[in-house]
Amino acid sequence: MSKSMSYNRHGFTLVLLSICLMVIVFLGITLSTVLNSNYVKKVVSSETNVTLIRNYTNQRLGRLVNSYSASSNLSSVTLTNNDVKKIINTSVDEVYSDDSKLTVGSAILATISSKLKKEAKQNGLNIDGEIDTVIQSNETIMNQIVDNDLGQIEKVIEQVQTIKRLIKTAMIIAAVMFVLLAIRLRVKVGSSMLFFHHLGTVGICTSILLAMLLMCFYYPLQDLIVSNIDYNIRDVLYNVLNGILLSYISIIFMVFIVSLLDWGSTTKYKY
Repeated sequence: MSKSMSYNRHGFTLVLLSICLMVIVFLGITLSTVLNSNYVKKVVSSETNVTLIRNYTNQRLGRLVNSYSASSNLSSVTLTNNDVKKIINTSVDEVYSDDSKLTVGSAILATISSKLKKEAKQNGLNIDGEIDTVIQSNETIMNQIVDNDLGQIEKVIEQVQTIKRLIKTAMIIAAVMFVLLAIRLRVKVGSSMLFFHHLGTVGICTSILLAMLLMCFYYPLQDLIVSNIDYNIRDVLYNVLNGILLSYISIIFMVFIVSLLDWGSTTKYKY
C-alpha cells in the first residue's frame, strides 16, 4: 500500500486521534500546573515574586497605617519575605479547597495579628483581645483592597474543584476514545510498523494543535492581566503566567521530538 493511499484511507481516524491526544495532554498539563496548589505555590513563591508581593503589600499596609495610626513605623505591620511565603501558602491552600473565594486579605491580617500579639507579649502586655478587635475591624477594608487588585483573577479561579472534576472527566472520555481509535487503526492497517508510523504522525499533529491552542489561551490571559490588574501585582502574574507557559512549551516540545523520532524511524518502511 502506498503512503498516500494509507493516509487517505485513515486520515479521519488520524485527525480524531490527534484531537483526543491534544485534549489529554493539554488538560493533563493544566491539571498538574494551573490547578495544582503545590505547583502554584512553587511558582508564586519564587524569590522575585515574593519580593514584588512584599514590597507591594507593605506599600498598601503603610498607607493603611498612616490613615489610622499616629505612628507610621509599626514593625509588626511590615511583612518579611518569610511572612509573605506563609501568606501565599495559606491563601493558595484555601483557594484550592472547597472555598473558592480569595483569602489573601484574611491571611495578611492573620499574620499581622500573630506578629502584634508576639510583640505585645515581649513588652509585657496582654492585649490579645484588643488586637483581635482591631484586626476584625479592618477585615472589610483589607478585603476591599484585595478585591480591587485581584477581583478579575478571582472570577477566573472560582469553582476550582468543579473545574478539576470536569477536566478529569473529559480526560477519561478522551483517553477511552483514543484507545478505541488506536485499536481500530491497528486492526485496519494490519502492520505494526505502519501503525507506529501513523502514531508518529498523530503526535506531530498533536504538537501543532497544542501550540495553537496554547496561544489562544495565553494572549487573552495576558490582556486580562494588563487591563484589570494593578501594576505591582501585574508583574507577579506575568511571572506566574510565563512560568506556566514554559511548562506547556516543554511538554509540547517533548511530544513533538518523540513523535518526530517515531515518524522518522518508520517512514522508510516499505508498505
